[in-house]
Amino acid sequence: MEIIYFIIASFLVVIVPGPTVSLIIANSLKFGIRAGILNVVGTQLGLIFLIILLALGFKAISPFLEDVIKIVRIIGAFYLMILGYLSFTTKNFSKNSHSIKKFDKKFILQGLIVILSNPKAFLFLGAFIPQFIDITQKIENQIIFFGILFMIVGAIFDGMYAIVFGKFREIIINKYIKILNKLGGSLLFFVGFWLLIY
Repeated sequence: MEIIYFIIASFLVVIVPGPTVSLIIANSLKFGIRAGILNVVGTQLGLIFLIILLALGFKAISPFLEDVIKIVRIIGAFYLMILGYLSFTTKNFSKNSHSIKKFDKKFILQGLIVILSNPKAFLFLGAFIPQFIDITQKIENQIIFFGILFMIVGAIFDGMYAIVFGKFREIIINKYIKILNKLGGSLLFFVGFWLLIY
């Protein structure tokens, strides 16, 4: 039953729009499904890092965790605001939007930076997962297990965002190019601003 409760909780966390979802939507609208999926890959890599960090010894790093979160969050916030500004001021979609490389590091890196600067990821993994831990069993293995479950749920729903908005883009691209640029840019900028003052 605990696994079911954890999956439900993970679902509720993932479906609430946050910085990672905003990035995936903005890039899916601007560059297509592949860009959004690559953002998802980046966020999953970030989650792997956070899960391993938690499994190796949350207690050992907890005295420094607050400072680390603050620094990473500020960097991520400015990064999102810059991406938002660039998107807002772009007049047209990229001419290369249909020829993004299969493993374009730019989009993977974006996803990685944003997930690492997202307080929700730290708070969820650090505060929520331990509630499902059985102290009579090996803690590290349980953290990794629940972390992988969370990653699977996140990958499924983030991937759905990329597919839906990527298809949406193809339908309306010719009519609403400027509006989509400004909408996506504004979304990224204000999410970055929210991270900065959070």
